[in-house]
Amino acid sequence: MLSQLREPVSKILHPIVIFFAKLGIHPTAFTITGMLLTLSAGIFLALNNYLVALILFFIGVPMDYLDGGVARYRNMATKQGSFLDSIIDRISDLALFGGVVISGKVDIVTGIVMVTSTLLISYIRAKGESIGVTKMGMGIMERAERLLFLFVLILLSLFIPSFNTTVLFPLNLFDVTPFALGYMILTTLCVITVIQRFVYATIQLTKSEKKVLET
Repeated sequence: MLSQLREPVSKILHPIVIFFAKLGIHPTAFTITGMLLTLSAGIFLALNNYLVALILFFIGVPMDYLDGGVARYRNMATKQGSFLDSIIDRISDLALFGGVVISGKVDIVTGIVMVTSTLLISYIRAKGESIGVTKMGMGIMERAERLLFLFVLILLSLFIPSFNTTVLFPLNLFDVTPFALGYMILTTLCVITVIQRFVYATIQLTKSEKKVLET
């Protein structure tokens, strides 16, 4: 969904990319800075300090856009940089979503499923593209959507205290608050995305293999 907005948003943010590119800062510096900020945001999420976590989140995540934008503008885009960026994205995701789990705001099962599905979404795309499947960047909950959803949950928790404390319905080991329910919905959407990408890749590979056999 948000991928469709990438081009118009890129045009709006292009002057910002040019500004940072002309500062002469290496693109990798943005990548590392973004990782450190999101790692720190994850730590503060685990400590239930939503204000600091939100600030670090807000500053850190855009670095993922700046590093690629600056690299392309300065003709410094490389496979090594892309590889590093992909690895650091996974580290950042683990820090943010893992921080929520450690905070105790969601049950451990939901937390594990969320982290696992986040990794699987990225892995299925990478594996699919490596064996020739095109247009693997699909599904209802890509990385941008996941981060935006989490950002909104944190924002609501910060400005609406009851969002984190009101018990909607109790479970045996865990009371479901609005935040926990929102996180469960996010987790469910991520699981659906895993299934979407797996089925899509399987169908495309089956079609490809049939064409090879027919020829």
